[in-house]
Amino acid sequence: MEKRAGVVEEAYQQGRAKKLLRTAEALTAGGALLALAARRNRVCAAVSGAALLAGSALTRFGVFEAGVNSAEDPRYTVVPQRERLSARQETTSDG
Repeated sequence: MEKRAGVVEEAYQQGRAKKLLRTAEALTAGGALLALAARRNRVCAAVSGAALLAGSALTRFGVFEAGVNSAEDPRYTVVPQRERLSARQETTSDG
């Protein structure tokens, strides 16, 4: 998700979106490791499930926050639209 090319990836790498996504990664990784280690321990399994659930929720909120950031800044919408338009015009003029 963060490996996108162009201007769009900046929205994921700044502000609140960055914090939410980094925390989500940590919770997801921790929950997965705890799930592997838990085996038959019910308490560890419950903590692991809660960590995975929280990681999933924070990922969703992080992506939403990045969308809000990109919607507020016209650079994230206007520049890609202009690039697509110019690419389309170049392909139609070549043919």
